[in-house]
Amino acid sequence: MGKGLGTVTPDDLAMTRELLSEAEFGLWRAMSGADQVHSLQVLRIFEQWEPQATREEKSAALLHDVAKAISPMSRMARSAATIGSFRRERWRWYRRHEEMGVEALQRVGSSQRTIELIRRSAHDAVALSLYKADDSM
Repeated sequence: MGKGLGTVTPDDLAMTRELLSEAEFGLWRAMSGADQVHSLQVLRIFEQWEPQATREEKSAALLHDVAKAISPMSRMARSAATIGSFRRERWRWYRRHEEMGVEALQRVGSSQRTIELIRRSAHDAVALSLYKADDSM
């Protein structure tokens, strides 16, 4: 990942393009720059903890927040929704972003392993490392 405030470098793009299918890469590119940087940070931590992770598991690290690309909320509002329990409809939608990400990935043919990790329905050691990497950011 780029130095400084966090940018996506050409090397990051090349690596991401290699890991993801063309359709998955399109979804990833639709994410905001900040969300792309976050996904790369999660991937880097995850790779340190799980150096033998599969392509599908690494893809889940990159795509875990893919539904945020279609969120009607600003980054600040999404942060508030993450920590709060709000009743507004758009904030309820945000709380379901993992489910909506799963739906998007099913439509583009992502692997079952990638989908189960994004759904957080897997509970093996590799899955727990991925969830921990995301929660640490």
